[in-house]
Amino acid sequence: MKKYLLILSLFIFSCEEEITLELPSSNNQLVVEGAIESGYPPYVILTKNQGYFDEINESTFSDIFVKDADSVVVWYVNDSGEKEIKELKLIPEIISDSLLSSDFPVYTINDINELINIIEDPGNYTFSAPGRTYFLEIHWNNNIYSSSTTIPTPTPLDCLWVEKNETAEKEHKCDIRAIYSDDGSIQNNILIKTKRLEHWRKDSLTGSAVNEPDDMMKIVDAGSDVLINGESFETYFPRPSENGFPTGKWAAERFSVDENNDSIFLPNDVVLVKFCQIDEPSLKFWRSLVRQSSTNGNPFAEPTNLVGNINNGLGIWTGYGSVYYQIPIIKGTVIFEQNKPEIIDIF
Repeated sequence: MKKYLLILSLFIFSCEEEITLELPSSNNQLVVEGAIESGYPPYVILTKNQGYFDEINESTFSDIFVKDADSVVVWYVNDSGEKEIKELKLIPEIISDSLLSSDFPVYTINDINELINIIEDPGNYTFSAPGRTYFLEIHWNNNIYSSSTTIPTPTPLDCLWVEKNETAEKEHKCDIRAIYSDDGSIQNNILIKTKRLEHWRKDSLTGSAVNEPDDMMKIVDAGSDVLINGESFETYFPRPSENGFPTGKWAAERFSVDENNDSIFLPNDVVLVKFCQIDEPSLKFWRSLVRQSSTNGNPFAEPTNLVGNINNGLGIWTGYGSVYYQIPIIKGTVIFEQNKPEIIDIF
């Protein structure tokens, strides 16, 4: 019997053939991430797509950005039937670092006086207003890319409050909860993002408290009001994780104790909540992005195609009807008042 098994195994292994898959290279396409929201200037970030199996090295990040667009233009048609046009330019790196605190090139309005006014009086930029449809046109590499989006009318939350998370063992772990009353006369497409303006931790080297805020807005969820149309209901906004479904908690003030039993006081988080209305094409993109991120690297998850709204390219041009709330994570805090964040914090 052993002899037969040996002969059979030799036969099987002798039939093995090395297979080499020739994977097709990805076509060079422009990827657009652009936005315009009520009270703030439009901005666009341009990158080139990258193949799924392309090599990633130290130059990938810098090489992927497009800094040589021939023109980037945004306009809307006013009540007189005339175009109101803004030409977007690449912000000089020194201004981008100080104004936007970003490592990536951003196209936005290039009028210094307008930028100064926005910094001094955030949320009152009149070019961007609810109810208007905004057109985007990009000329790059002998191609034209275009899109359009509408800024919906913002719908505020009734109120928000902070309470201890019911399942967390640590007392400082909190939830942000809210009540929202949906307008039943229209379809509402909702996108929620959050950003920690303050998040304190103990530095392991110095032993002091250091503030490490979030670099950018992170998505909590996106969806329509189909199931809650016209209703008033309670919800909550968990902290988004670095990747995957948002399930995190927010931190109230606490004492951090190390292995030597030394303690240090850490202040509470301060969170900016962005509650948006978006149009239908934008919802399809952001909802599919949320679903894709929730797979969290699961190799058996079904891949999702991100359905953008860029003609001749990839990506999204979104109009946000936004309201903002700044929330200190202090148990029992109730927030009714809206916030007008600085331009650096809307990203």
